[in-house]
Amino acid sequence: MVALTNAIGALDLAKDLVPVEVAKGVLSTLSSILTVVRVHFYRCSYRQELNKLSQNTMLNKDDFAEIVGRCNKIAKSIKRSTRGKLESEIDPTVTQALDELKSFIDDIEKTVKAKEHRAVANRAFSASMDRDSIAQWKEQLDYFLRVCDHEVIMDTSMKVGEISRALKGGAGVQFESDCEPPPPRPSMFFGRDDLVRDAVESLNTRHVVLVGPGGIGKSSVAKAVLNEDTVVARFRDRRFFVRFDDINASQVTHGAFIERIAGALGVKSNLLSSIKRSLGTSKAFLVLDNAETFQDAASDADSYNIAEVIDELGSLPSVTIMLTTRNRRVSMNLRYAIVDVPPLGASAARQAFTEIYPVDGSQAVVDGLLSALDFHALSINLLAHVARENQWTLEQLMRLWGQQQTHLLHIGEGKFRSLSATIELSLASSSVAKLGNDARRVMEVAAFLPQGINEIALNNFFPNIANICSVVDALCRLSLMYRKLGAYTMLSPIRMHISGTHQGSETPSVDLTHVRQHYYTQLEDVTYRDDGGAWIGTEDANLEWLIAHDLSRTTCENVAAVCRVCRRFIRQLRLHKPRPIALHSVILGLPDGNCSTDLLSTPVVVPRSRRGQAPSNGKADCVFALALLTHKLVNVTESIDLYAVAKRLFLLDRNYNMAASCLESIRSQSTYLGKITGAERTLQEAFTMRCNHWVLSSFDEAGINLHLGNVMIRRGRLQEAFALLAGAREFFERSGDNTNYLSGAMCLQGEVKLSSGNRLAARRHFEARLSLHTRMNDDVGQSSSLTHLSMIEVAEGNIAGAHRLLQEAFMLATGGKGTYEACAALWYRAALASDEGDFDFARDLLRCLHAELATFGGRSDVAIPIAAYISARNELFTQDYQTARDLFSSAVEYCHEQSIIWCQAQSTRALGEISLLEKDVTGAEVWFAKTRALCDNMGIHPDFLYITAGNHKLKESHGNEDGFVSKNPEPAQEFS
Repeated sequence: MVALTNAIGALDLAKDLVPVEVAKGVLSTLSSILTVVRVHFYRCSYRQELNKLSQNTMLNKDDFAEIVGRCNKIAKSIKRSTRGKLESEIDPTVTQALDELKSFIDDIEKTVKAKEHRAVANRAFSASMDRDSIAQWKEQLDYFLRVCDHEVIMDTSMKVGEISRALKGGAGVQFESDCEPPPPRPSMFFGRDDLVRDAVESLNTRHVVLVGPGGIGKSSVAKAVLNEDTVVARFRDRRFFVRFDDINASQVTHGAFIERIAGALGVKSNLLSSIKRSLGTSKAFLVLDNAETFQDAASDADSYNIAEVIDELGSLPSVTIMLTTRNRRVSMNLRYAIVDVPPLGASAARQAFTEIYPVDGSQAVVDGLLSALDFHALSINLLAHVARENQWTLEQLMRLWGQQQTHLLHIGEGKFRSLSATIELSLASSSVAKLGNDARRVMEVAAFLPQGINEIALNNFFPNIANICSVVDALCRLSLMYRKLGAYTMLSPIRMHISGTHQGSETPSVDLTHVRQHYYTQLEDVTYRDDGGAWIGTEDANLEWLIAHDLSRTTCENVAAVCRVCRRFIRQLRLHKPRPIALHSVILGLPDGNCSTDLLSTPVVVPRSRRGQAPSNGKADCVFALALLTHKLVNVTESIDLYAVAKRLFLLDRNYNMAASCLESIRSQSTYLGKITGAERTLQEAFTMRCNHWVLSSFDEAGINLHLGNVMIRRGRLQEAFALLAGAREFFERSGDNTNYLSGAMCLQGEVKLSSGNRLAARRHFEARLSLHTRMNDDVGQSSSLTHLSMIEVAEGNIAGAHRLLQEAFMLATGGKGTYEACAALWYRAALASDEGDFDFARDLLRCLHAELATFGGRSDVAIPIAAYISARNELFTQDYQTARDLFSSAVEYCHEQSIIWCQAQSTRALGEISLLEKDVTGAEVWFAKTRALCDNMGIHPDFLYITAGNHKLKESHGNEDGFVSKNPEPAQEFS
């Protein structure tokens, strides 16, 4: 019933969206058919005639379920293939198929309604349709899906023209989706036209740095430059503005810097190579605002690495960079034009002031006042707002300004006296003064929190301020704070003044008691299985900064309490907003030794130690949480290092179970990279550790055997692998503990049988896995299972059947449900089309693959280099050696950046094949030698390089005389 209802809803929705009348008719008729069936099911249920129903209609329930599934897919295909088009623009092949389908669907409707009519008299729906008829229906529906599938692929390829050019031009795979639009020109912008013109002219020959003190107007100038007609004409929609004013310098890491740029570009990957390829496709203008934030990054290493990134991006011929910064420290490796942003001119300053605060009085008096502000743009803005808010006369304003400035100079405010005096004058105004010290308390908290104060949390943060909303409103009216995306925050120069950091002092002592209690209680209320931590996505920087503050100031007595909060935060971040964080140094700087626990003012409970386990200060748990986060972000080498540190710390705590878990995680990452020997060694260490310390459960042993079997397959030791996998599968089937582990055992058993040549046994294992995921209603698991079953069809020569299974696998996983699985289905189809010589169709499929990555996430790890590899493989088979070489080189670069050795080895070997084809034997020997070295690093024989990636295999090697064999060895002797 649920499936029927959902299918009808999908058809009705699609009917409203498609522009083509014949398509509307098809969808309407399909909806009518399913409605008849649903009504009858309701009727039978109401009459309690389920026994009759089970003898008639339910005989064919599986068949009807398949029809329902096809109706769902038809709705999606029609919607996608007609989206945004007029009827005259639809491909004739699809139009003809729609006409044929309409006639065919009308016949089905007549048949079903006739059955229903008889059911009214018989009080039972004689829906036991002739199975041959149903089979014919399904076959006809499949035909239409195939036609529409091809049109969808072609339509997608036309919408990713840059990807197409990259394929032919050798630039590699692009992964762009919707980028952030550039900000508009400031609405109040006076006296800067000459400065903007100079900056624009400088952009024609070099990069530009806008330099000036805080609040002088650098960001406004940059936004104006972004919207200049000549800049818009030159860069069009390739103008990007990356902000760094809402993050503290100590929170900026190399990874966070990359992520910010990727987000602005709309690149679904945190790989520098992906960003470079995105910027390299055509002219791009990149503005990095508040550059001093990342120039003073969390560590010297991060600061150096960020500078290297800017150099690399700035060296691209297509990229022009503009920095806005308070300091003049820029790279020596790029050619910059330094443009100083001066204070406003007297006329522009007066215009900016009177735009906000129209005043009657002597122009000389106004100019004298603004001169006392050093014509500083932000100071002028603030003073105008406070004067308007308090309805001061010019004389009153002058008198109060003189008093406030004198006071500040007396206490030695220094060079920022204009801005400081203005801020203090605003705080001393009557509208704020009547609020007492509450205004300053609110501003201190807002200055401490990078993302500002969430308006929903105002009362929790300030429970002792009865009129908190009035306080915030007063500060916003004076422009000391402003509302942005549901939070109250402030401009960076004001933040610096309030926090005192512009004087080089430590952050003042801010009362964070209620802020801490609010956030830490929220974290404590999120249970392990609860998704209630989604709120972290909007306040993550605040929490990160608060936790870093607490960890850096905590004592041995309360470190465990803060660590408990820290690991909860990292876990929720991993679930809801995985991104690089800057807590590494403060966590790793915690003491290793054991500490007792003394809670903060927050009600945080520290769990008791397990029996036989030393008391822990929580550092190991925090490092392990960091490792899991970096694992999620596919920063594989860093996650391995963190798992290793966590293992050492868990051993200090005598927590051997978690130490072994760290080893097993290292195994997982090592296998992913292709470091097979290291993975096997790590698993053996984990097994020994569990055995020696009595923590080896049957589940643990089965899990280790499963992972070890996976390693054995990659080393070509198929009989050993199968024995381990059979035992693991038997345990998981018997215990029912972990469906994912059972699915993995079934999949690996199928791979062993397929590699050893027993296709019948392989099919049995893959079908069992498909059945498992079907029972679970797991579309992604079904998709993966169908992809594996397609390999059987290929091995048996049923290419059409393989394409059908792979298309079904793609439809199950697409839409972001399983990006890797959807991409896998596409690259398997593309490789299959290449093998069959249909190179154009392979390109269409690859463009669809690139679009899938662009829309739903290039962060799906190894999918990126594989996409490049399969693209290169297709061009190699067309004998376009130059394009193939460029794309294989791109795959090598991706793999090197991610340390994915196995794909790097395959791509390197392919470069050797190209050298042979071009009669460059010496070059081929070099490439093959590098391939063997990579295989040695992996711990496998070159014969087994393709054992789990048959779709990567090249054709019969030309390099056998060099000692490198491209094909897999003969199937191993079969075993039961």
